[in-house]
Amino acid sequence: MVEKEIISDEELIELTGYSTPAKQCESLDRHRIFYVRRQDGRPRTTWYHFNHPMLNLVGNDDSVPNFAALDKH
Repeated sequence: MVEKEIISDEELIELTGYSTPAKQCESLDRHRIFYVRRQDGRPRTTWYHFNHPMLNLVGNDDSVPNFAALDKH
């Protein structure tokens, strides 16, 4: 299944427009695409995460509901 395939180094260069790992990570962060960094600093992600970036939101973002507000009276 294509969605589970890891995006290759060459594909990441094509998709982000950058060849350096730090710039690739900045681009993925800017587009809210989940990735992990390998030991050499290069980002790794799958086609699923690339095609569904908003499904993987984490952190303190205004678009994420503040469920703690429900506890306040």
